[in-house]
Amino acid sequence: MERTPSTPYSRAGGLAALGGSMLVAGSMFLPWADAGGGTVNYWGLADLDGVDADAGTYGLSLALIPLLVLWCAMFFAWRTHETRMAWAFGGFTGAMLLYGGDLRISGDLPAGGQGSGEVVAAVGLLLLAAGCVMALAANVPEPVQARREWKGSL
Repeated sequence: MERTPSTPYSRAGGLAALGGSMLVAGSMFLPWADAGGGTVNYWGLADLDGVDADAGTYGLSLALIPLLVLWCAMFFAWRTHETRMAWAFGGFTGAMLLYGGDLRISGDLPAGGQGSGEVVAAVGLLLLAAGCVMALAANVPEPVQARREWKGSL
């Protein structure tokens, strides 16, 4: 495959996706829930009673967050339209998996005890998904104009 230059929109989408994934990773260190007078960040959610039932979802999300940051950084290493389109589909899929996990885990948290980490993660996931869609749209190659323009009158 030949190397093709990326467009400014494609690079902006890649940067947005990378920034969104970094927001999600940063949200792991912010308070996610109030647990009996103290706040708990994402790393300590496994100790809460409500999250015990969703241990598989929590474990998948815990593994997927750093992998998604690495995946978003790969946009700048891949230089063809085809690989960047695969990157965009993979990034969007990862964002939706994390968003579903976030909704499932957040449903088990106390209603009034949700912290700022959850809001930052949701904003990061939306930015990540929007960046992937923007990069996908910008990396679709334009078709070659094979036909001549028709200059007849209507």
